[in-house]
Amino acid sequence: MTQQATEKESAHLEKSLLELAECEQRMDKAEREAEIFRIKNTQSIYQDPENEDFAEYMSVDDLQYLETISDVYIHHKVVDTNDTEHYKDFSIIIAFKDEASDSNAIIESQTITKHFKTVIEDGEEKITSEPVDIKWPKSLDGINPNLIKSNAKGELTTEEKKNYRTGMKSFFAWFGWTGTKPGKEYRNGEELARLIVDDIFPYAVKYYTEALPAGEGEDDDLDDSEEGEELDISEDEDDEESGKKRSPEDSSEAANKKSKH
Repeated sequence: MTQQATEKESAHLEKSLLELAECEQRMDKAEREAEIFRIKNTQSIYQDPENEDFAEYMSVDDLQYLETISDVYIHHKVVDTNDTEHYKDFSIIIAFKDEASDSNAIIESQTITKHFKTVIEDGEEKITSEPVDIKWPKSLDGINPNLIKSNAKGELTTEEKKNYRTGMKSFFAWFGWTGTKPGKEYRNGEELARLIVDDIFPYAVKYYTEALPAGEGEDDDLDDSEEGEELDISEDEDDEESGKKRSPEDSSEAANKKSKH
């Protein structure tokens, strides 16, 4: 086989593998979205005590807004572009939805898409991102870093610096994270992104199930288990070993069998 033919076959194989990977991703996406669609209260995923890692990236002021997260989705760029060189690039889409009336809403309903790139720096893999605008809750205006900077008259005062640092610890500051300005932006931005991509999104159904109130959903599990159970046809000896007593009829039948022998 000539080198040209080998290269052609290799290119064809690479294309086939890419198409297969794309097909699998689409199937996984459809299955996951079907499961998540069945979840009525998606926010319980992020409030689940078992998912305490997510809360570690929040400030105390952020916690009340977790209940307004209505959806989280991960999109991989390679699905659209077939760009094998940047197949690790992805986007995180987070939707906030406040069911309250406009006058009582604690946050404006919005959907934010944040893009991430995987790069190699000093021989190590890391991710960077583009800052994206998000409408902060009005109640957090006092610590909103963007507002503090835009409203400042000259250099920041001691109080403004304190509020600025507090705001940079907020989950909402993560949307402005780039990964290129360590010490000057939201800390642990990469860790939070990886937590969402590698844990929260793939295991959303698991976290939802764990967050259900005790007893809720157990009937469905019971029905499923009963349908799958086989009839127990074990001998009486098994009952004796498990400490169960025979009925008088069983004892009489056993005695008759013994007398015949």
